[in-house]
Amino acid sequence: MVIAAGYDEKITVMSKAIKQNPFFFFLLFTFSISWIAGFPSVIVQGKFGGLAYLANFGPALGALIVVGTIEGADGIKKLIQSLFQWRVKFVWYLVVLLGPALTMAVAVAVLFYNIFTGDGSSQDFNSWTSGFPQHLIVLGALFLFMMVGTWGEEVGWRGLALPRLQEAYHPLLASLILGAIWAIWHLPAFFVAGSQQSQLGMPYFFFATLGYSILYSWIYNGTRESLFMIWLLHSANNATVSYTMLFFEPLTREPVFSLAVLGFFDLVVIIFSKSTLRYQKNENLSELVSTRLRRW
Repeated sequence: MVIAAGYDEKITVMSKAIKQNPFFFFLLFTFSISWIAGFPSVIVQGKFGGLAYLANFGPALGALIVVGTIEGADGIKKLIQSLFQWRVKFVWYLVVLLGPALTMAVAVAVLFYNIFTGDGSSQDFNSWTSGFPQHLIVLGALFLFMMVGTWGEEVGWRGLALPRLQEAYHPLLASLILGAIWAIWHLPAFFVAGSQQSQLGMPYFFFATLGYSILYSWIYNGTRESLFMIWLLHSANNATVSYTMLFFEPLTREPVFSLAVLGFFDLVVIIFSKSTLRYQKNENLSELVSTRLRRW
């Protein structure tokens, strides 16, 4: 009985701490779960790949723990339901599914224009165009594969973190803060041979993640907080990056072209949204977050 009472008391203290500092504990749970799962594959290269894959779900687990503690089953239900919030304007589907491909296409065009007008070398476009139907199959397969894991990130990053950051800070600043956290969270992957992160390098990945975070916030806000659309976007984006690395390897060596195109699209979104990224203040959440978030 004494042991049970002591255990209950510890649970009560922990719950109170989470309710007082939800964002801090979300980060604590997220990084702890993901890095514990991810670092074994860093220490022993070529092993523990399955465990490392589970790191993708650290943000979701961190969010579910925090939301479950604060809001209970109703909060968890609401969070999960957003993953299936597919009723949005059709134009957002075009943006989400074609946007990453358009970004890649423009970057490739800029890169090869530079090559053609620079040293005169070129890729064999005939071989690429002749195999285009097969390339579509590869891109579709990559997209479906990415769908399996990207929701595990977005339930946390956009499902919990972004709304709270936007209530405390300007939407653009909130997006940059989340982008920096999001990039640092990937740290173990940079030390795993063959990973996207290890091939792209830290500086490029960090700035690219900041850029993507702005676009993700704009789409999340514009679709009335649809995690489903962000799930699609993240999957399409990862699939496009993987495809580009397979078939347009020079972009990996010359990342400035991709960053320039991403920066251009970020600038367009910032200007046309008047830097608000289509954010609309949630008064109920604002009261909850306003004094708590800055503590972390």
